[in-house]
Amino acid sequence: MLEEYAETVYRGKQNTKFRDEIATDERESAYCRYQSKQVMYPRGCSVFGHCFDSSQTLFYKDNLNGSAEDCRSLFEIDKKLKLAMNTIPANFIDFIISSWVVLHFINLWFIIFIPSITFALGATSLALDFFWVLVIIWFSSKVISLIVLPFFRFKYNFTIKFNRLNGTVEVPSQNAKDLEIAPFEEFNAHYKVQNNPQSGYPYRGFSLLHYKYSMRYEKTYANQITPALIHWELLQNFMDVTQPLADIPQFEYYREFDKTTAEFDKANGRPKYFWYRVDKSFLKKMNQADDELRKEFNDEEQLDNLLAGKPIKKLTPPDIFKFPWKYADNIKPESEIKFGKTLWQKFTSFLMIDL
Repeated sequence: MLEEYAETVYRGKQNTKFRDEIATDERESAYCRYQSKQVMYPRGCSVFGHCFDSSQTLFYKDNLNGSAEDCRSLFEIDKKLKLAMNTIPANFIDFIISSWVVLHFINLWFIIFIPSITFALGATSLALDFFWVLVIIWFSSKVISLIVLPFFRFKYNFTIKFNRLNGTVEVPSQNAKDLEIAPFEEFNAHYKVQNNPQSGYPYRGFSLLHYKYSMRYEKTYANQITPALIHWELLQNFMDVTQPLADIPQFEYYREFDKTTAEFDKANGRPKYFWYRVDKSFLKKMNQADDELRKEFNDEEQLDNLLAGKPIKKLTPPDIFKFPWKYADNIKPESEIKFGKTLWQKFTSFLMIDL
């Protein structure tokens, strides 16, 4: 059943008010005051012309092993055409949860390496002591995640949600209990650079910041703007109902519920559930096409253009990004689609905190 669009949906509108009347010094947050003065990524014009990058390999795997379905169920976005995205922690609860996940992961590596190194140095008794202490820490963390985390899931909001059906962005408030909601059109993607405090290595991306308030979504990558530009196009594509959803694994689930996309798929004979059925080897062909296209894009030069307010070079993507099924050799029947984790995936999932 196709979902009905609200009258407030985003249709690629470019109201200059939200670009010309950006609040800068009036904001409560000093960080947002700073970010609101940074240059903006181009809006409404396609640079790469597609939304595929190496991260889609992970989404392909998550679709088949059930992780993507678990996330949709957890964030209550089933059949609602909402895209839930993690961002840089913007409130205390989010920071605590994120830090906990990182420390839990580090402890897993400590369980492997610290006792092994200690044992190799001949301190067998000390190695066993280290092992059991670290295992107890892991076990305690795992038990807490199973007992306490469900409480936080229902009480607090941890993700930014982009709603294609009504054209809004839902941002957790500072207390993480409430949601602040505003039209997508009112947000601007401001250039952001985040430096490693030890090495000084820059991570470049953008702050999707409301033109007036401190509501924001942020994403940074390694020392390039190419991934940020592709991610910005992905968000615009998901929200713009005048265009079909990009043909990528991340959006496969939504295609049959979206009117514009369903009409496009029917008109072009796209196989239903294509990304559930195509062999994973096809991802290499997609990544190769992406790599070839990136060779035409001088990242450093285009970064200079962005910062100087000059036009960024636009690329012409090959048709494989628009009609990928036409370039796939191995598409299995719908009846052979199988979802579920392998034994190794179940084991690694058991070791980690299940968010």
